[in-house]
Amino acid sequence: MVEKLEKTTSELLSKLEKIFPPGFFLLMQHLILHLSNEARLGGPVQNRWCYPIERCLKTIHQKCGNKDTIEASIAEAFIREEVSNFITSYYSENLLSVHNPPSCYNEEKNESTLSLFKGQRGRSSGAATKFLTNVGWRKITLYVLINLDEVDKY
Repeated sequence: MVEKLEKTTSELLSKLEKIFPPGFFLLMQHLILHLSNEARLGGPVQNRWCYPIERCLKTIHQKCGNKDTIEASIAEAFIREEVSNFITSYYSENLLSVHNPPSCYNEEKNESTLSLFKGQRGRSSGAATKFLTNVGWRKITLYVLINLDEVDKY
């Protein structure tokens, strides 16, 4: 399959050279010739990608403080992060850390006694601004009044 692709790419590029002007053919169009050869020699591309390694190195480089001795500083930054992650996992639950983040649902502040609001509290979706029409407002009000246990006696 790859050998067939190697043969057809040169024909494809020569046909494209007849259609498009010479200014169209830059480096990227020339790389089409080499892609099939690299796939045959190197195998699947995910085994040769450097993106995850480069991304990890970028974050580690940002953490290092001394740019003169970069290797030692990277090692210190990596060890410092590992130690802090390990130690903060053993903190008590009332002490906020990476492993004990603050709740984003304000559970202790939502102390409602109405039956409509009992159950699991928290956000049901992302925050978005919504505008209700009068008809929509009436429908919501009617739904709440029909389904609220405290209103049944009235």
